[in-house]
Amino acid sequence: MFNPKIDSLIEGWREEIYKTLKGWIAIDSTLAEPAGEGKPFGENVSRALALALSDAEAMGFEVRNVDGYAGEISLGRGEQTMGMLAHLDIVPAGDGWTHDPFGCERAEGRVYGRGVQDDKGPAVAALFALRAVKEAGVRLKDGVRLILGTDEESGMRGLRYYKEREPMPDYGFSPDADYPLINIEKGGIGIVLSAVSGGEADAEIPVYEMNAGVRSNVVPGTARAVVGVEKVSVEAMKEKLAAMKPEAMPYQVSVTPLEGGRALIEAVGVSAHASLPHLGLNAAGLLFKALALLGAGGGIAPAIAALAEKFGTEGDGASAGVRTDDEECGPLTCNVGLLRFDGVKLEVTLDIRWPLATSEADILGRMCMALSGTPLAVRRVGGHGVHYVPRDHKVVKGLLEVYHEVTGLPAYPIAIGGGTYSRMMPNTVAFGICFPGDVDTCHMPDEYVDWEKFILSVKIFAHAIEKLAGAEE
Repeated sequence: MFNPKIDSLIEGWREEIYKTLKGWIAIDSTLAEPAGEGKPFGENVSRALALALSDAEAMGFEVRNVDGYAGEISLGRGEQTMGMLAHLDIVPAGDGWTHDPFGCERAEGRVYGRGVQDDKGPAVAALFALRAVKEAGVRLKDGVRLILGTDEESGMRGLRYYKEREPMPDYGFSPDADYPLINIEKGGIGIVLSAVSGGEADAEIPVYEMNAGVRSNVVPGTARAVVGVEKVSVEAMKEKLAAMKPEAMPYQVSVTPLEGGRALIEAVGVSAHASLPHLGLNAAGLLFKALALLGAGGGIAPAIAALAEKFGTEGDGASAGVRTDDEECGPLTCNVGLLRFDGVKLEVTLDIRWPLATSEADILGRMCMALSGTPLAVRRVGGHGVHYVPRDHKVVKGLLEVYHEVTGLPAYPIAIGGGTYSRMMPNTVAFGICFPGDVDTCHMPDEYVDWEKFILSVKIFAHAIEKLAGAEE
């Protein structure tokens, strides 16, 4: 049974919770240049951390500023330590807002502001949950520590700094994703495919430039190539491209004449996150297929043909030999994220998210085999393993029980292709604050949280602390 005082306390703090959230949201804590000792990510990030620790100290918690890189809010000591990981930095507000991004405005049951969902709102919820446990007199067997990072959006340097200098908690959760609970985050690997042109002397349609993508973790929505058209007409190229097979989604491949005997070939697909390539249509893959159909490229034509054949618009790596299906994690995803060709050197960057059923070594081996007869060289440029907490672990079982008991909703673990703070700490999962069916407004204009669901999350987090760190009565 849960302590009945917890929900009552939280209900009585509604306006105080809002006032605290409003103060945190008012600070534009985007990454900036270092502003002196103890301010590695700029003046405003430092202000946000100082305010959060001041608010926590006023509630009676032990707090510590770790050189401006992270904040620590602690309750009690015990055999082990439960951790909650959240962050105070935000992405830039950007354009398109109809509410003040730093005003924390309330309207029609929602609270608007940059960071209310990602991740200042969840951090405030975790703080008041910890306060509710303390003031309700819950007896703890383990200590509890809320760790506030300051650079999650730009490389997690804040928490990495903390982790290098401080012992991490033994288990816990990060309230920076979705309910019911995320217990698997796929592994990731970056691969660069490269080739060098053998020259364009006898090419009917030489390719001078190719370009697509701004980040490898995004499915490119457009891709462009500049080609020579002195030996072929633009109209003939258009007719040939009209024979391309229709794709699963609307697309467009166009040819526009340029000066100097050149033309622009542009492919338009559908952008999406690299972890969900099936929601998009890869424009770089469309461009490869269009150029291969035209026989374009001269000295780089064999590489283009290989890219069209082995990758194209697929998002699962099947033709490249790396497709992997996994019932628990979902399938491997393979995204052609970046394309660059300057007339001599070709580079294509792949973003691959892999499930438990395979490994980085297996992926590299199978891809090298699949590309062995092509001009494409394979180079690894970074990666990380799968973050996995088994279904029968006490954290997974305990949090799912709390979620179901508090909400009455079905409780089950899920896997994602993205990454959260959870992978920074052992035996840790992502837990909240978006409920199933909610609109994910992170990084979007008019970012918001439903206020009643937000208060419900405070209660869920408090009972989660009680369940996992509380002493048996």
